[in-house]
Amino acid sequence: MISAIIMASGYSKRMKKDKLFLEYRGKTLIQNTIDNVLKCGFKQIILVAREREILQLGKENAICVIENKNADKGMSESIKLGLAYTDDCDGYMFFTIDQPLLNTSIINKLIEFFEQDKKYIIVPHYRGRRGSPVIFSKKFKQDLMNLEGDIGGRKIIDGCLEEVRFVDIDDEKVLFDVDTQKDYETLLHWDGAEYDF
Repeated sequence: MISAIIMASGYSKRMKKDKLFLEYRGKTLIQNTIDNVLKCGFKQIILVAREREILQLGKENAICVIENKNADKGMSESIKLGLAYTDDCDGYMFFTIDQPLLNTSIINKLIEFFEQDKKYIIVPHYRGRRGSPVIFSKKFKQDLMNLEGDIGGRKIIDGCLEEVRFVDIDDEKVLFDVDTQKDYETLLHWDGAEYDF
């Protein structure tokens, strides 16, 4: 079984406003992420956040919430906090909240690949471009716990590519993440009819 860790402690510096509450198709980005994760049968779901409103939202959705009091230390802090509160499991799937076109079929596809051999890191990619969410086997837990600063799992992936399975994604938009106001405007201009959550 896999534990899901939703990382929602960032400061949205490139967006210059809190992107957690941006709306797309009638939902905030954070609610969209939570809804997708809830549909996928994870052993455990952990939301790591720094804002009271987000922590409350997690509670309302009956998932485990962890307050990140050291979010200024960077992404590694969210990773370590999430891992510290996971029960024993086979692996950890890390979610950001800025991928509104990610859907449950893609999440389940990645899970299926992991279930075939639980010792690998599972990374989605489109034409060689890596994306999220990523699944790490439990054997990488200590490596993840050793991360420092605003560094995510990419460092570990780059250091052991022979233990990574890249999963082809057919549509680039599924991996699209909203980092800037321009990204958000691009998202709003897409028809989106084919991305029915």
